[in-house]
Amino acid sequence: HPRPLYWTAAQLNRRRQMQGKSNRTKRAHWNMQRKDLWIAPTCEAGLLLVVGLAGWLSRQPLLFTSLGPTAYELIETPHRKSARPYSIFVGHLAAVAAGYFAVWVAHAWNAPIVSSSGVTLPRIWATILAAALTVFATLLLRASQPAALSTTLLVALGSMQKPKDAGVIMGAVVLMVVIGEPLRSWRLQTQHETGQKGDS
Repeated sequence: HPRPLYWTAAQLNRRRQMQGKSNRTKRAHWNMQRKDLWIAPTCEAGLLLVVGLAGWLSRQPLLFTSLGPTAYELIETPHRKSARPYSIFVGHLAAVAAGYFAVWVAHAWNAPIVSSSGVTLPRIWATILAAALTVFATLLLRASQPAALSTTLLVALGSMQKPKDAGVIMGAVVLMVVIGEPLRSWRLQTQHETGQKGDS
């Protein structure tokens, strides 16, 4: 629309109100981003701290790599389907099952754990199969979970392939969900109030 040659008093007042509302929204969004600089790191570190302390008290390796991206999703992208309890639990559960099945099929139980010294063929086949099965299962079950690929590799590469490790992994995941879900709900509410959605 062409800009009018002059503004009426009502038009000027409405324009000022719209500009004021826009400025308040921008300030709220900026304040939320500034708060994220300490809220997000604190919450994510706090989740890992609680799980780590539980592992220390129980003398179990409850801390492992795939909990990092899981904590990230709970706090920084709470609106995603992959951050919901169902997706987290079922995604990691499918990953664990796929990892153990792949190790069994590839006869990698006794193969050396992948390390700086190299990787053996059974571990390679187990990794490929575990990754493919995990993606297939999470899509089939509608439980998309990016961190699940990291979990299945823990098993396929030999880092956590003992029978008891399955319980350890899922125990840590359940603890992460129980503690993280209230934080995720809170983050959803605060992001909704400021119109912020984070990464899509």
